[in-house]
Amino acid sequence: MKVVYNCLVILCFLFLSIKPALSSLPLDDFVKHGDYLDLKLSPDGKHLAARVRADNRVFMVILETNSMKPVGGLKPDKRDIIHSVNWVSNERVVFEYAEKTHNFDQPIPTGELYAANIDNSHRLMIYGYRAGDAKVGSRISNREDNFATQEILSYLEHDKKHILIIEYPWSKEGNTYYDARKREPIISKLNVFNGKKRKVEVLPHPGAVAFANRKGEVKFMSWRTKEGDYFSAYRQNSDAPWQDLGTALGISDSLSPVKLSKNGQQLILLGRPPETGILTYYQYDFGSATLTTLFTGHKTDIESYTSNEAGVPAVALTFPGASEYVYSSVESRTVDIHKLLADAFAGQTAMISSRSADGSKLLVHVSSDINPGEYYLFQRDTLKAKFLWANASWIDPRTLSKMMPVQFNTDDDVTLNGYLTLPKHTTAKKPPLVVMIHGGPHQPGTRDYWEYNPEVQLMANEGYAVLQVNYRGSYGYGDEFRKKGYREWGGKMIDDITFAANWAIDKGYVDGNSVCVYGASYGGYAALMSAVKAPDLYKCAIGYVGIYDLNFMFTESDIPNSWGGKEYLQRVLGNDPQQLRAFSPLYHVDKIKANVMLIHGSKDTRVPEVNSEALYNALKKQGKTPLYLKYKQAGHGVYDEQNRKELYQGLLNFLARNIKGA
Repeated sequence: MKVVYNCLVILCFLFLSIKPALSSLPLDDFVKHGDYLDLKLSPDGKHLAARVRADNRVFMVILETNSMKPVGGLKPDKRDIIHSVNWVSNERVVFEYAEKTHNFDQPIPTGELYAANIDNSHRLMIYGYRAGDAKVGSRISNREDNFATQEILSYLEHDKKHILIIEYPWSKEGNTYYDARKREPIISKLNVFNGKKRKVEVLPHPGAVAFANRKGEVKFMSWRTKEGDYFSAYRQNSDAPWQDLGTALGISDSLSPVKLSKNGQQLILLGRPPETGILTYYQYDFGSATLTTLFTGHKTDIESYTSNEAGVPAVALTFPGASEYVYSSVESRTVDIHKLLADAFAGQTAMISSRSADGSKLLVHVSSDINPGEYYLFQRDTLKAKFLWANASWIDPRTLSKMMPVQFNTDDDVTLNGYLTLPKHTTAKKPPLVVMIHGGPHQPGTRDYWEYNPEVQLMANEGYAVLQVNYRGSYGYGDEFRKKGYREWGGKMIDDITFAANWAIDKGYVDGNSVCVYGASYGGYAALMSAVKAPDLYKCAIGYVGIYDLNFMFTESDIPNSWGGKEYLQRVLGNDPQQLRAFSPLYHVDKIKANVMLIHGSKDTRVPEVNSEALYNALKKQGKTPLYLKYKQAGHGVYDEQNRKELYQGLLNFLARNIKGA
């Protein structure tokens, strides 16, 4: 069992023994999009489906696993990209495009689904708003246009011609269609060779999520009300009535179904034990009618997992500080193999991302705070791992700066976690500090992680320390911690950020006279609100696609148009006009002493540009005209590489003028 360990350690030793570079890296290294994106094994393990970026496009390449030689692929038109690829069988894949239009700088997924053989033969659009094949003047059609978004529910184990999908019909407002999830979804059977579709049923709740077994039987569904409450239901078969899941199975109503095991005998559920509020996974066994907690002892939410050969979660990933693994209470060979991988890639995050149907071949994704991601092919029988490729292949991890997990308690005794990255290339005893605030908040994934972050590394590369704090309201630390941020957007959440900055200063890590605050989306809002509430702390503040008048969230954003959007905003922001005004930087520009930089995309519908325009004008009236970078074709973030280079060069110049060498 030591073969893989010794092999990999030797490779790591040779890698680390090379003398690291001492000079800083060019800006391009951090603004370029990744080149090698993801890999998936075919069911028989003989081929790999890969997404590879070149010339601002993302290609699909089919590779022979052993030789890594290409046997097929697809090059999208213009600046479109391949958005996703999945195996239907050993010979056929389905994939989605994201299209580049003249209106937006970022390719937009349209929900259209294509299929092709691995040699690129028999390629066809099988689903989408342009999938219909009716000819002008004829009523004969095999395929229809679909004004909906599809998701694959089942690959149908004994049917190689069809897949089971769920369709979310779009809502039309004026001349525009929106995937608002306001209508009842449709379950359909889709032919992957000719695009013919047959409706199976309609689920009774708008935006409902369904779960199907490998035979295509839909026995579970979950849905969310406008008020944000979650419900789940179960039925014994398609002819039986839906029953409340908790009542039908005798389990807690707070648990939500996630997936079925491969044999359909175990139901995997997600929930928060009331005693901890920490997100974890459960297994319900239909044969014994027993519920088992799969993972215990973890202090933060489970973020992702790897299943065993039976399709039951076996290895979970959580982030109390650096990444940590939690192993299932159900023993499996997957757990044993992963423990070998964890030892071999100690100090990094190693997760099994794909496997052949028989489990003999595994794709292992390895990453860390200084590793943008690598793929290895692991042979179960020989216990050998072979390096395949690395994302952001131009990045040398030895030149990057480590993220240090930090933890401290606020004055009101709330425990906060975060990360401090100290620059590797600096002669300063105490480097200048950038407080970088994550977006969100309250939603899954909206927190800072111990992972490669190009913005963090860019700033550290230029000699800045970077502090990230998971303020109250951040996801990942339990339900109570997340809800502590409700109606505190401009209150205690900002106080947490200020406390964290002062903590880093008091500990002597950074120069307290050279501090800037920066963030995007909510982080952009928080950067400016921090400059309002702690005017003497920050020399500069940078707001990227930020919210500066909370009233705009109700009147200008696309959130109220989505299912439950208005109710969500009322829940997390409240509707007290005085508090909304008190928590809006727009009305407190007189308190801001920091120099301000604003960045916004004109096509942003989540946080419209009116936010930055209003703040710019208000600051200008105060004689504090900010630097304003506007991108006419960008949405909620700038995607185009040339624009990104201009943006980050401007950001670095702004930091240098305000805090570098101060």
